Amino acid sequence: MDDNEMLACSSCSSEVSVDDLVHDSNASDQVYCNDCFRVCERCDDIGNVNDSWHTVNDCETWCESCTDYRASWCDYCEEYSSGSNYYVSDRDGGYCENCIGNATYCEYCDEYNMDGCDCESGNVVHDYSYRPDPIFHSTKPEDRLFFGIEIEVENSRTGDYSDRVRAAEYAQSHLEPIDLAYLKNDGSLSDGFEIVTHPMTHDFYMNQASELWNTLEHLRSNMGMRSWGTSTCGLHIHISRTGFKGGAHMHRFLNLIYSNEEFYSLMAGRSSSRWAKFDDVRQAEMIGRDEYGNRAYKTWNSYREKIERGRHTDRYSAVNTQNAHTLEMRIFRGSIKSSTVKAAISLAHASVEFTRDLAVPHVASGALNSETLMQYIDANASLYPDLVARLDSLIPERNQVTI
Repeated sequence: MDDNEMLACSSCSSEVSVDDLVHDSNASDQVYCNDCFRVCERCDDIGNVNDSWHTVNDCETWCESCTDYRASWCDYCEEYSSGSNYYVSDRDGGYCENCIGNATYCEYCDEYNMDGCDCESGNVVHDYSYRPDPIFHSTKPEDRLFFGIEIEVENSRTGDYSDRVRAAEYAQSHLEPIDLAYLKNDGSLSDGFEIVTHPMTHDFYMNQASELWNTLEHLRSNMGMRSWGTSTCGLHIHISRTGFKGGAHMHRFLNLIYSNEEFYSLMAGRSSSRWAKFDDVRQAEMIGRDEYGNRAYKTWNSYREKIERGRHTDRYSAVNTQNAHTLEMRIFRGSIKSSTVKAAISLAHASVEFTRDLAVPHVASGALNSETLMQYIDANASLYPDLVARLDSLIPERNQVTI
């Protein structure tokens, strides 16, 4: 093909050099100029300005097909979003995650209403949008590294809603009055609730939060609540950004986790490409076109982009960086066994502290690996007894084995 050849844009009919034309993803004989082509930011299909396009999440351009199957219309803000959509009974419409906070959820009726509910129910389990002012718990005033955990639990013993209510009332009465945690509804759960702790330091969790651990054990042993043995529950750990030395420290932390997917998945008890993806750090850049005019890309792992542009990355990541004040480790399988939850918090703490003071030469020489991390954990075994016990159980010969 002659490099100087001119072709007509299939949309506006203007004559354009073949090098500046883009091929339609669904019609190979259709080509468009730079003014007429459009790209779906979800599926990357190419179309033209006359096709049906929709704005999703207030900033993304999606094609008709992706919008129909992957987005929801909010009857409150009258916009499309890719997040969850909630039915509001007294408005007979669906509300997005941002707007559902304007409605009130009744746990007894299991419904959202704009004007509240008339049934006689308590406020044991707060609605999904509930966000109280955080209460920070620390044993050392200088410690700025806080962790907040979210534990999803289900009633798997009887399926009786009244059992779920009794369990929620028990947890709420033992945790919320002393400002350790509160309960929330979560749309991904069929018959349960989410336990959300206030921010605590690692030392506080291990030595001062006995009521939290006693409550979890009671829910597990005496009230039929489950988390690990379900398909719906997860354990999320939020880590305060103020606990890091800066962007370079966060970069090392992310590099450690994403470079050791097999190890972290083993410790987490699951591997989830849906709820905790390990491939969201991959970035792409167009480097040219092939002989047919299709775009060619190069890809690489970019932790800097994930830190600096976290709100534009996938929320359902191994480490979600969309939150302004925390990094969220989403990798863990749900559990209300206190030793397992403590081991998860300790793994998060050890991962932060292990990467805190690593120098560039250490990183360049391959220090960000699971074997070196395990050596660090063993050297600080008194801080991490539950984590060491879990390592002993899962990797009994870890001093000789590299994951």
